Amino acid sequence: MTTLTSFDEGMPCWVDVMVATQEQHHDKRAFLSALFDWTWQEGGAEMGHYALALSNGHPVLGLGITDDGNGAATTYFSTKDIAAATTRATELGASVVVPAMQVMDLGWMAILVDPVGASYGLWQPGSFQGFGVAFEENAPGWFDQVSLDPERASEFYAALSGHDVTSPAPEMRVLQNDEQWYASLSHSPTGEAPQWKPIYVVDSLERIHELVPRHGGTILIKEMPVPGSAICTFSEPVNGTLMTVMRGGPPAEGGEQ
Repeated sequence: MTTLTSFDEGMPCWVDVMVATQEQHHDKRAFLSALFDWTWQEGGAEMGHYALALSNGHPVLGLGITDDGNGAATTYFSTKDIAAATTRATELGASVVVPAMQVMDLGWMAILVDPVGASYGLWQPGSFQGFGVAFEENAPGWFDQVSLDPERASEFYAALSGHDVTSPAPEMRVLQNDEQWYASLSHSPTGEAPQWKPIYVVDSLERIHELVPRHGGTILIKEMPVPGSAICTFSEPVNGTLMTVMRGGPPAEGGEQ
């Protein structure tokens, strides 16, 4: 198991989802547990009922309740200095939605919108680093941003993180931290809003094909080959948001973990 205790500057370190009601919170937990075999560590009212999804005891996603929660996922990028990272982001064309704020002793968070219109978060860790495990079954394995201007997005995140952008194929842009590939920046299909999409690893796409409809979701893309793997996209039944999972297996060339 690839357990994690810290993150390099600019690396994806956390994902959370906000819903609007206790009923949605319960139903979303049930759906995600059916897919990923997660257990949950639930916070009380003082924590906004924020719950941690655990894979073999390691945190892999957060789920909270807010009045405007719509079920969309927010991807957070790690930073050692959230004030400096926020300033740098705005200099590069981002706008701040939620200014840096402390979350008890856990750390500091901020929410921004990048120059192509995709929302993302910054996280400066305190006692909480973020994902406890990644790059394997039932944990995050990849991140994809879709927008109408992936070239501009690539320039922004490369400048913000200090990482490189590589193009292993025409029209394919991948963020690379030393030898590790960790995110793609893709052209958005017609009508799809700019967004970051966390992609979680599953043991079998066939199992997802069977479980999603059984629990009220709808398969949209049954299986699409991607370098080193294949993905499945579906809508979940609580908020109708789109989710993508990838089949586990050895990383693609250039994507060593």
